[in-house]
Amino acid sequence: MGASRSEARRRSPVSGVLAQAELIGAALAALGLGSGSLVLFRSTGLLSATTGLIATLAAALLLGLWAGAPGASAEDSPLRGRWLAASLTTGVGGAFASLWTLHPTLGDGPVGRAAALLLLVAAPAYTLGLLLPALLAAAERQDDEDDALPGWGMLGVVVAGVLLGIVFGAMLVGLALLPWLSVGPLLLGVGALLSIPALRGEGAAAPSQERALFRTETPFARLSVVEVEYSAERQPERRLLLNDEQESGELVRSGAPTLAYVAAAERWLAETGPAAGASYLFLGGGAYTLPRRVAERDPRARIAVVELDPEVTRVAYRFFGVRREHGIQTYHGDARAFARTAAAGAYDRVYLDVYTGGEALPYHLTTREAYEELRRLLRPGGWLALNVIARTTGGEARRFWSLVRTLAEVFPTVAVYVHLGRDYPERQNLLVAASPEAGATPPARAGFFEPWPREEWAGWAGTAVFRDLEPAAAPQPVAEQVNG
Repeated sequence: MGASRSEARRRSPVSGVLAQAELIGAALAALGLGSGSLVLFRSTGLLSATTGLIATLAAALLLGLWAGAPGASAEDSPLRGRWLAASLTTGVGGAFASLWTLHPTLGDGPVGRAAALLLLVAAPAYTLGLLLPALLAAAERQDDEDDALPGWGMLGVVVAGVLLGIVFGAMLVGLALLPWLSVGPLLLGVGALLSIPALRGEGAAAPSQERALFRTETPFARLSVVEVEYSAERQPERRLLLNDEQESGELVRSGAPTLAYVAAAERWLAETGPAAGASYLFLGGGAYTLPRRVAERDPRARIAVVELDPEVTRVAYRFFGVRREHGIQTYHGDARAFARTAAAGAYDRVYLDVYTGGEALPYHLTTREAYEELRRLLRPGGWLALNVIARTTGGEARRFWSLVRTLAEVFPTVAVYVHLGRDYPERQNLLVAASPEAGATPPARAGFFEPWPREEWAGWAGTAVFRDLEPAAAPQPVAEQVNG
């Protein structure tokens, strides 16, 4: 039976990602066998040369993976540029191999051997390593149904594709190509193949059209909803903007979140292990993506949302798939005022994500007194989580660490998860979690957000504890005057 259009559409990102991952794996196999055969043929001391070759290949690949992870999920995908880089370095390796074959003395001596390892092995392997995080990030953005893939999801698809490509590439190169083709033309051909995804725009996910669905001015903010239609098979994305800054986004048909911090918070909430029917409080509604996702996963969950602007709630129901059947109870007003008056011990999870078009939490929700009020709301075993937008480097990092320090004054267990890397120089989303129980164990990760170990925090030097009102300063002693 032929697949329906919707079924084909769901499988298309998987097959495309699998094919690209297989190409990377086959390129690694060609690099290892082709370049390795040439390097080993020109070397003396087979064991030491083999060890050096394998170590160089593995180190360059791992270094590329490490260097390629920060920025891989940026809105402007780096995937096309990394395909071109892999194609170029592999092609340069092929040109060097051809030149070395014609002039065998080129690789003589320590400098020649180092150049051979650099051009034939290290540089191409490094750029192939750079490719993999960008491919995975693009695959996650293209995935129509985030629950459609079992197990490791798109990560499993990429890993499986690379392994299959290595096996197939090793068989093809070792049994069919190398006996009839020299290393130079082989690597030049691989470089040409690596340029195809870039020339075809694979993974670029460039929007083809954006149209406004709704726009209004409320007493609180300028509110708009836009829909972005993408080329190829990716489903449209719907975005909520407050004061022209994107606050929420989700795929139109599946409802899956498109913003990494929402996906990270959803995964984190699931992995903290609340029992079915747990009680959730969301301070800040936005498009209600996260409360809706929780309601869909656990129909017994009791969910409350505090949203300042009633028009935001109406937009969530009209454009973002929220329905009365989700059982979400909404309170309109200030989040701090609600926390001050809500019943103690009412919630298992409290999630704070309050922004009105500015990339900073309102000050009155960052103070020690505010966190004491939020701690009062938690049941035993409860957790508080915050979405924070901040820099983790430079002078501005003092504000972020002041927030963490203030939280640590109230909660004995605090965990920080970072999206784009601890040394990423620009503003990024961080998930900060806190438990009122000493020794509580937070999840190892928050989706693709990595943990920031406590022992590696910057410390409290130059930071402050945020307070509603600073305690009155003690009177300064008056110096006694001695009459001469």
